[in-house]
Amino acid sequence: MRPHPGLLSGLRSGLLAAAALAIACPACQDKTSSAYIADEFADAYFRRMDQDAALKFTALGATEMLDKEIEATKALRESGYTPAEAASAVSFVRGPAVPRDARVDFHYHMTIRAGDGPPSTQDADVELARIGGGWKVVSVHITR
Repeated sequence: MRPHPGLLSGLRSGLLAAAALAIACPACQDKTSSAYIADEFADAYFRRMDQDAALKFTALGATEMLDKEIEATKALRESGYTPAEAASAVSFVRGPAVPRDARVDFHYHMTIRAGDGPPSTQDADVELARIGGGWKVVSVHITR
């Protein structure tokens, strides 16, 4: 006995819709995954240029790096200069996870548009480790 063609079409449409929703729905993402934490860090640090917001996703060397940056920009921030003023139009693409021992690395390719000039590109490697039961960014290496 063959299933009714309309039933198969409806089932196929439902599965495609569910798959699209899972991909497009940020709230549906696993907020404890290494990829999610890496993307949240990248959004705060690279796109919004907000070290304070990025700090909550870090540990070890990445925390030290941000603490130094926050201290170095303290006077500028106290004068009223905000991350929103510093931010350029930055978009990024995350590469696949590269497991390395108990850590995972993600490579980011960024396109930066500042003013009317041509866009520039920059790459970064973001390394995460499981610390205290959750993923944390532990090192950031930016390359040109």
